[in-house]
Amino acid sequence: MMAGRKIGGPILEIDGVSLAFGGVVALQGVSFDVREHEIRAIIGPNGAGKSSMLNVIQTAVYHPQRGTVAFKGRRRRRMDPHEAAQQGIARTFQNMPSSAA
Repeated sequence: MMAGRKIGGPILEIDGVSLAFGGVVALQGVSFDVREHEIRAIIGPNGAGKSSMLNVIQTAVYHPQRGTVAFKGRRRRRMDPHEAAQQGIARTFQNMPSSAA
């Protein structure tokens, strides 16, 4: 934590989010929150639903069949990626340095 910054209340709330593609369940009942000035990571093995969860949160490419996503106390429905960016929602990608041959 940076000096002078204290963990605040939740700014992102994921509650009971479920997402399926046909018979394949990508997310089932996922719930967590992210508080002001807090950094969270989503980790897990391949196929665990990490990218699906991030796409539900940030890009609005996927919309959960169940559950809710709220940002700064406001429930998010369908939102374009540029709207998410304007509200301060962003994601980063892991870049592995290539090995020198």
